This record gives sequence, C-alpha cells and structure tokens, in this order.
Amino acid sequence: MFRRILAATALIALLSPFAAEAAERTVVLNVDNATCELCAPIVKKTLSRVSGVKAVVVQEASANAGAVATVTYDDAVTNVANLITASTNAGYPAHARKS
Repeated sequence: MFRRILAATALIALLSPFAAEAAERTVVLNVDNATCELCAPIVKKTLSRVSGVKAVVVQEASANAGAVATVTYDDAVTNVANLITASTNAGYPAHARKS
C-alpha cells in the first residue's frame, strides 16, 4: 500500500504543471557602484547566497563599462527580482540587461 502511495505521489509531482515549468535560467545584470577591485567579489558572494542560484560570474568594471554579473539560477526557487534586491541591499544597485 505504501509503495502505491509513494508511486502515485511521484507521478503527480512529475506531471504537475509547476514541475514542467521549472527550469534553469540565466540573466545578465548591470551592476552600479561596483567600481573597485573588491566590488566584484562582494557582488559575486552576495548573489551566490541567494537560494536557487547555481553560478555567478562577475566581470569587473572597466573604464568603458560598469560591472556585469551573469547569474544562472533555478526559476522554481528564485527570480530576477530577488537577485536585484540582494545586490541592491548590498549597496550595488542592479538591473537586468535588455536583450
């Protein structure tokens, strides 16, 4: 009996619309105020601590451009707004780069 209940629960979880829509996504964030050598590691650590984040790569600011963070995350756990909030709360306002 327990096996049938477990199998039915697993089947429902696999067929649910929420499970089908969950995916790994990547967003590119332009990060303001990240102009020093220590800023990029701080931004990376801050974004990495957001639940659901899989990977973060931060390109340091240059004379021609500000810092850019590329974040890969599980959209069933977090979203772009949470990433922007985390970065902004750390003192580095961010916004999603337009495609």
